[in-house]
Amino acid sequence: MKKLALILLMTLITTSCMDILDVAPEDQIASENMWTTEELADKGMAGLYYPFYATQLSSTQLRRADGLNRQGIEAMGFATDYYSNNYPVELLSLATKPANDFQVWYEWKFCYTIIHACNDAITNLSKAGMTVNKLARYQCEARFLRAWAYNRLNMLYQGVPIYLEPINNEDCTRTQSSADDVWQVILDDLSYCIDNPDFPDNTLGETNYGRPSKGAAYALRGMVYMWKKMYEEAGNDFKQVETCGYGLWTGEYADFFKYENEKNKEMIFSLQFSEDTGYCDNIQQMTGARDTYDGWTEIKPSADFVDYYKNADGSDFKWSEVEGLEDWNLLTAKQREIFFCRDGLESMSSQKKAVIARVGEDIYQKYYLNDGNEARIKKAYENRDPRLQQTVVTPYVPVDCYKQNYNGDANQIGKQARWPLKEQGTNGGDFWLDKRTSAFYCYRKYNEFEKGRLISRSRCQTDWPLIRYTDVLLQYAEALTQTDQIGDAIRLVNKVRTRAHMPSLTEGGSGPCAVTGKEDMLERIRYERRVELCLEGIDFFDEMRWGTYKQSKFQGNDINGGKSWWGDLVEYNWYYTDYMWPWTAPISEIQKNSNLTKRSGWAY
Repeated sequence: MKKLALILLMTLITTSCMDILDVAPEDQIASENMWTTEELADKGMAGLYYPFYATQLSSTQLRRADGLNRQGIEAMGFATDYYSNNYPVELLSLATKPANDFQVWYEWKFCYTIIHACNDAITNLSKAGMTVNKLARYQCEARFLRAWAYNRLNMLYQGVPIYLEPINNEDCTRTQSSADDVWQVILDDLSYCIDNPDFPDNTLGETNYGRPSKGAAYALRGMVYMWKKMYEEAGNDFKQVETCGYGLWTGEYADFFKYENEKNKEMIFSLQFSEDTGYCDNIQQMTGARDTYDGWTEIKPSADFVDYYKNADGSDFKWSEVEGLEDWNLLTAKQREIFFCRDGLESMSSQKKAVIARVGEDIYQKYYLNDGNEARIKKAYENRDPRLQQTVVTPYVPVDCYKQNYNGDANQIGKQARWPLKEQGTNGGDFWLDKRTSAFYCYRKYNEFEKGRLISRSRCQTDWPLIRYTDVLLQYAEALTQTDQIGDAIRLVNKVRTRAHMPSLTEGGSGPCAVTGKEDMLERIRYERRVELCLEGIDFFDEMRWGTYKQSKFQGNDINGGKSWWGDLVEYNWYYTDYMWPWTAPISEIQKNSNLTKRSGWAY
């Protein structure tokens, strides 16, 4: 069987040939004509995945009108700065948190679209006349997807209305159940899947690749237990994921995110994209540079995140400990710009004049090296956790780029992220982001730099993991740590660190890799999750679960924002209040359902 994306495409093609009178309106349940034959049931089950794949973009904000909005969630995590038309995500940019925010409404709509479709399938699949085994597998599949959607809702809103049967829109009038009640619904669905012998342990083979499995159900149930702080139960479930056939990708970290490696045992549940079907992602467009298939650089690694990567020996990175940067802490953020400047400014009168205007003549004369400035700052990014270079384009590291139809292929070789910008078009020229008012980092992860890897910036075919084994392994380590099994937790984390070519943690002893206790181990797990899972739409949920959001995203301050390489706030600020989470029911839903209530602290 071809990829699920192809199944979805064929479903749309075949259903479009039906008489329009046979298709129910979008606001009605299609039960009467959707589940009457096995063929229609197959198409209906494929259609359960469609909400994940719709990818219409708003013109002014990096938000999807349909489909899974990973960029919007990622933008609120620790790893990523967000920039679009001079405005960040509204939930971060406004001091008052609006209950009519698009993202607050969108996530609600997206999840309930999946839930209502699954309810319809669960109720009506038995009408299709399929075999008992196939019916059982489809029932598990629909229940897993429903559990996944309720889990996402509960992580965001901490209590939502529960619907477990087909229902028309006008009848969606239930009050919000408690978070615990919603967790129980999810656990019941996942336990149903796990206990059913017809649900496959894994879907790593070609036949059902990409569909949910018993291993995925164990993983998701364990994650629910983590939110409930039921760590022993979580650990027991995470342990079972490996017995179902899943495991750690043993190749290089960066290679995992290439489409030729996407079918591997680490990929437990994923969104599958394929150029052949037209179901593609736009992550390249949102994170790439102008030199990489005309990317917009709407979301980019935050300066705080880049500084967060540890040294190669496992010690914390500190700018003042870099050779040649010993005076770092004596300078203002703006003055630190001098260390990032390109060589040869003495012969670039306009660029030199602009730099001096910002940092001051005295700082320029004291610290600038006309020959050697680039080599000095490069040392700050060398001998760091290898995942830094595999994830981020750092200053003065050559990058082979490909921008379609741009001045010949020879001009795409050896470009570098330099400051101040001078020239884009020459061989070995400057690496250009979309916004060039200051110097920002660019993601390497999920971006293609090589000619022929993409047709266009909006047609990226690399699958995106919703659940992968590294996520499971690190949460398993966290559960073990919470139950004081630190030695076992260390062994799990070291599997991830070994793949990343980082030194192993030790229980006791001395040195930067010596774990000193439970709290230290928990912080080390958080580090691994932040650097391993960045740009996967996970960190925001982690920070909420840990209760560390303000300290991580905003570095303990009330005002923060997009930062340059050297750490000054540029272009916009983010404002923080304590009403960021949990989210409120959207105002549009409250207006339709009087039994919903706006959460305290949120405004219209």
